[in-house]
Amino acid sequence: MSADVGERVALVTGAASGIGLAVARRFAARGLRTVLLDRSPEVGRIAAGLGAGAAGLVADVGRPEAVHAAMDELRARFGRCDILVNNAGIHPKKDGGKWTIEQIPLEQWNEVLAINLSAAFLFCQLALPLMRAQGWGRIVNVSSRGGRTASPVASAHYAATKAGLIGFTRIAALEGAPDRITANCVAPGPIETAMTAGSSPEVRAAFTRSVPLGRYGDPDDVAAAVEFLASDAAAFITGAVFDVNGGTYMP
Repeated sequence: MSADVGERVALVTGAASGIGLAVARRFAARGLRTVLLDRSPEVGRIAAGLGAGAAGLVADVGRPEAVHAAMDELRARFGRCDILVNNAGIHPKKDGGKWTIEQIPLEQWNEVLAINLSAAFLFCQLALPLMRAQGWGRIVNVSSRGGRTASPVASAHYAATKAGLIGFTRIAALEGAPDRITANCVAPGPIETAMTAGSSPEVRAAFTRSVPLGRYGDPDDVAAAVEFLASDAAAFITGAVFDVNGGTYMP
């Protein structure tokens, strides 16, 4: 059976800044035992600022052995994982813009796939048995508008991984359903993060003009959707994609 909220453990990857940190703040404020995972060595200090119920883990999710080590530590410290938010991701820029298919080095392609997609697979693979043991779980994968439709600012490797996350999430939703485990995606549009800060002023201005709501989103705009999907209130939602994009994509 599911635990009381105060007993649940939530793991958020890429949690030292941006969307991941906004999600972690909301979880900690709800009383969840919140584990912030990031490759930044500052993640422990950041977690300490969220209260006694938060903890930091340093790991490079692009390395499978680091993912396994992080999950081993989480199991040793908490014995459970009730909520998993796969947020860690990269989107390399070329001169403030996108890489074309012809320009992408294979090494960079593989790095983007490892961090954006393979890590989410590994975290789910390792967290699902813990969720099944509890008979309850929430998986929220952070995709992108670039994984939903063609985007003039998304490079091919980024778009491929974010589209892949959506397909992967649907299978996770089917396989988790018998044990009351849901799996959903959020697909942010333009959000004020370190990732989008790498875009040139010209790209940002053009993208802003394309947003019906007239602005870039705030990380907390996305975190609000994640918080809902990770809650008991979303018990009958699984395999869904929540678009948080200011109206830039309306399927």
